[in-house]
Amino acid sequence: MRHSLKVTPTSTDCPHVVERQLTRLSPWASVMARTLVLPGKSKPEIYHSLQQADYVSVFAMTPDGRIPLVRQYRSALEKYTLELPGGLRDGDESPESCAMRELYEETGLKVSDAPVALGRLAPDTGRLENRLWGYAVHVSGDVVSTWQPEVGVEPIWLTRTQLRQYLLSGEFDHALHIALICMAQLHGFFEWN
Repeated sequence: MRHSLKVTPTSTDCPHVVERQLTRLSPWASVMARTLVLPGKSKPEIYHSLQQADYVSVFAMTPDGRIPLVRQYRSALEKYTLELPGGLRDGDESPESCAMRELYEETGLKVSDAPVALGRLAPDTGRLENRLWGYAVHVSGDVVSTWQPEVGVEPIWLTRTQLRQYLLSGEFDHALHIALICMAQLHGFFEWN
């Protein structure tokens, strides 16, 4: 389904959106085509971006310093990846509720204190319109007895030393999640040593 909207330019010193055209690809993603006239140019150019639900991810830590990650197959990369627990926001779900839901669904863990908001980041300012919400939480480390693992999602536990090695070797290469680990450290949630 496509929707178009004509826009009237307002100033000559900034880009002017002449038209927007939204094409829904699936329940999870739409493509926005924006026709722009850029400063210093007379001919309109088309720029595309992807609209989808916001990402939410969780950096969790047990009292003994273990950090849960998840291993799953990612078709976009055609390989298994290591990631922080997380997923997409459902509808009007709050980012914090989504984070706690995803943590439980993917690891069977429940939080032991209030989540620390790590921030709302822009995943790719040139192509993606969604946001990444990050949280840090302390967990007991005990998996809830009634939890059933998600098909295709394998929780793994790393020490800080192992996480550092995975980051340095490139085995853990999810840029957005690396940013959240840095944010967790900047917020004083954890130290490497």
